Amino acid sequence: MNNLYSILDNYVLITAGIAWFTAGVLKVIIDFVVMKKVSFLRVVGSGGMPSSHTSTVVSLAIASGYFSGISSTEFAISVILAIIVIHDAVGVRQETGKQA
Repeated sequence: MNNLYSILDNYVLITAGIAWFTAGVLKVIIDFVVMKKVSFLRVVGSGGMPSSHTSTVVSLAIASGYFSGISSTEFAISVILAIIVIHDAVGVRQETGKQA
């Protein structure tokens, strides 16, 4: 049980989780406005804008830089992860656009 409290005290992890959830909720709202229907699967599903993956890794990088410092190993790892995820997301969206 003590480990659960340790996870809940991890502000970097909480920040990334909030960013992921916020992007998912925004997807539901955008789908409702555009399609006139509610699809709660958009919260956990991939694809669409805003990107849940990108918002998660960017918030992870920002929070780790804020709490650990921009010269920390944690910040370096999270920035490299963010670059990889964003690069991959852009590539996937470009290829999907070509096929559509």
